[in-house]
Amino acid sequence: MAGLVALLIYPGGLLAIGLSMSYRLLSDRPLPIQGVLRFPLDLIGGLVWASVVLVAGGLVCLPWPWHPWPVPFGWLSAWVLLESAAWLPFLPALLAGTPHLVRAAVREAQISMLGRAILWGAVATGLTLADEISGWSSIGHGLVLLSTLLSLPAAINWGPFGPEPSLEPQGITAGLATRLAWELTFARDTVAAALIATSWLGSLPIALFPPWLGLLAIGGGSAGTALVLRWLRGRLPRLSVPSALRTTLISAGSLALLALIVSALGQR
Repeated sequence: MAGLVALLIYPGGLLAIGLSMSYRLLSDRPLPIQGVLRFPLDLIGGLVWASVVLVAGGLVCLPWPWHPWPVPFGWLSAWVLLESAAWLPFLPALLAGTPHLVRAAVREAQISMLGRAILWGAVATGLTLADEISGWSSIGHGLVLLSTLLSLPAAINWGPFGPEPSLEPQGITAGLATRLAWELTFARDTVAAALIATSWLGSLPIALFPPWLGLLAIGGGSAGTALVLRWLRGRLPRLSVPSALRTTLISAGSLALLALIVSALGQR
């Protein structure tokens, strides 16, 4: 029963949907008036539901405050599930056979895969420090937070790491009917919101906080991140794939590596 509650309500399905809607509203993109969460069981609708289920499962595997059914060492399973959820929305564009859509999807997939790899490396380091607060671990938590925040734009294909300018504003949903485009966008928003929340969960010493304070910190940090991304939207130039990969590696990757070194020093 506890596992079912965790999967369907908290920290699973209901939280995943709430995070997605909150992220969309904070990003200043209004939700459609009709058709919310009423996805037909066609190809794209099935991909959306599969993505939501995978995100819900990934959230369940993470050590949330007040978790009704904790999963030991579940961050590895969370990585597998959330990574799978992130890939599903790319399938329609990759299978479309239209050269410019396939090229755009490959661009976004390359950039986001690197961003998520660095993000999860930093989160794994942060979770090893979750029950520690000392000189070295405090520095480690700070480095993990900076690394995850810097890798997030690439991980969720935001702003400079977004679609080719020729496909704006639709991106890889260009050419789809409005309903189908919104369905895929909802799936991507769900993954993005989950990754933002995961970044704060893995960066802070949540295990040392009272549960209510831990949730407040994660919620406040996630909302603040979405608002900052909204404010920065359109203010930074679009990057080419080599520039995007290089920028992500130098900024977020170097900090993630430094956080790993600091955490190792702190455990001596």
